[in-house]
Amino acid sequence: MPPIPIPEPAYRAAMAAGLKHVYHGELADRVTRYVPTSPLPAGLSGRVLFTAFPHAAIFDVNTARFANPHLLTAPGRLLSIDLDAGVDGEHVLATRFLDVQSQHLRALAPAASVRTDFAEVSWLGIANLVNTAPIPTFEIGSGGRRLVVSYDAGRPTEVNPRELSQVGPVGGTQDYESSVGSSFSPMILTTGHPVYDPDFDSGRPALLFTNVVPRVLDFLTPSSQRAVRGDLFVTTWDGSSHGPARPLRVHVDGEPVTMEQASAHQLSLTRDHLLVFNSNLVLNTWALVEPILGLLTEELRRKLPALARPKLDALWKPLEHFMRPPVPSTHCDLYVIRKDALRGAIARGARRVDALRVRLPGELSHALVDWDDTAGQLRIYAQHNLGADPADQLHEEDVLATGDRVHPDYLGLFTSSTDLNQVRKHVVHVSKTSAVLGSTHAFPDPTRASDFRFGVNLLPPCQPLAYERAGGASAASSLAAQTRVQTHTYWVAGGYLPETLAVRPFDDFRRHRVPGERLVPEAEYLERLVDSSNTTKLFRLDADLALESAYAFPPGWLMGAPVWVPRAGGTTMKDGWLIGCVWGPDASHVEVWIFDGQQPLSVGPVSKLMPAPGERGLRPGFPLHGSWVDRTGIDAWSRPELRTAIVDLPLYVKVAETGVMAGSFLRRALQQLLER
Repeated sequence: MPPIPIPEPAYRAAMAAGLKHVYHGELADRVTRYVPTSPLPAGLSGRVLFTAFPHAAIFDVNTARFANPHLLTAPGRLLSIDLDAGVDGEHVLATRFLDVQSQHLRALAPAASVRTDFAEVSWLGIANLVNTAPIPTFEIGSGGRRLVVSYDAGRPTEVNPRELSQVGPVGGTQDYESSVGSSFSPMILTTGHPVYDPDFDSGRPALLFTNVVPRVLDFLTPSSQRAVRGDLFVTTWDGSSHGPARPLRVHVDGEPVTMEQASAHQLSLTRDHLLVFNSNLVLNTWALVEPILGLLTEELRRKLPALARPKLDALWKPLEHFMRPPVPSTHCDLYVIRKDALRGAIARGARRVDALRVRLPGELSHALVDWDDTAGQLRIYAQHNLGADPADQLHEEDVLATGDRVHPDYLGLFTSSTDLNQVRKHVVHVSKTSAVLGSTHAFPDPTRASDFRFGVNLLPPCQPLAYERAGGASAASSLAAQTRVQTHTYWVAGGYLPETLAVRPFDDFRRHRVPGERLVPEAEYLERLVDSSNTTKLFRLDADLALESAYAFPPGWLMGAPVWVPRAGGTTMKDGWLIGCVWGPDASHVEVWIFDGQQPLSVGPVSKLMPAPGERGLRPGFPLHGSWVDRTGIDAWSRPELRTAIVDLPLYVKVAETGVMAGSFLRRALQQLLER
């Protein structure tokens, strides 16, 4: 790795403090009062919900010594922000760990669980962490909204949006194609970002998501890249207690689809199509080997004499280094499925559905699309974290580019990107029989030094989630109108973070990529990276990816991906407000910043929510994805009739346990009879 200039001490200290405040949240859930620094805009209403990841929930006393858990293996937690003030003018912020399966399994067997890159594994199976994205869905009661929280390595779960408690998983384990079986909790790969269609089938809504099944032979005979492929299925759920429809195997050109990387993290929806992106989250052989071998190793370690344990530990690291994942593919396969084909396949009871495939250049993490595809065009605004693997995390033995060892405060965080990141607009021309990439435009331009700062550690976009049909007078209905065409998109560049810039990812990408696949040569990238202007940036792009406005944070200030709250009557993606979680280097609590979309972002927030006088500010942990639900959607919510068990045992387990209990009863009866 070329030598990297040492960052200014003041810059590094500020960014390290801010990053720690973002990641290190408190474990005790609580409700906190916040007050605005200036009156909030009229019309700003509803509740904003974020998934949150506190460091202490990932690394605890039961974290195995051989495991390198990822931030993404934290148990599900929601942060709620009420935009409507109470009679005292105060706003309520609250955190709640979701009482889902992972919480119960870890409570039953804390020392028998291992957190890995992507999941939490125990002798009771693979826990359903339910931690990725909150999705507003079906109407219930008099305008209430049902909320689903997703997870790539588990079933989606319905949550009470008012009290933030679990309602129940979406369907039973028998409704899915499982990846790894278990009598208690099999691993089921689905979609990190399901999509809700309020008018999927003649006025009937549905939640659409994938079900991915890794290719088992790839675990046994890994390729040179050692990335595990995945068979692609799609399914729909109508909100009933019957669970989702039977998964349909996706076919292209008459052949079943096997994705190069077993991840369909991102889905998007247009008027006529479902879009499935093969995201750059690499599932690899080690992802399965680590937890199974780890649990066995831990059992063996307990039984070995103390003198023999270091030798066992010494065998672990070489195996880990050999089996660690490579880097993601340099392209993204997009699968385009017509909704009428999906509806027809479900109605016929078919086992497959046909799709079109088009290859997008560059590894892709998240994407937005225009709802309107009537002209036969799919307009896609994609987050391309080039030279980065979102499934990679900081390890205990990692060395930073500064020469220091990674600090324990930042273990489990995403490693920094090794190349310039970009927003890319892809225009795909689609018909019933073909999908062809027409054009691709990108921002920032790697040759423009002034734009470099907007491509440093790009975060997920502000992703508005429409859950009502357009045409009504409500703000929720206006959200559907605004997303017909993405007139503007909002992004956050995380900036230069010295504490996450590890040497290992540079070595990995250099080993698996040729120099021509980089946007910026490595030495030049590192030299430009340490510029003190590369702080966190909130920026807005127009539909042609021109930089329309931006807000530059001072060193040490960081912001998560914001949530869009629409204005009633709005028609463009300027008609609303951005709500974002913000941290600074001097205080550990979260602040809530509110930007007006009708103003240049450079003006700054129109108001901030800060802890009320005498109130201890909230520390929720790292915010990943969020959504907005209107006030009626929260207040009018009522409990649906779901009957899915958190853990349901197969019949053979129930029969076996009945035999064990009956045998014990008879044995005790015989013993007592003989004692007479």
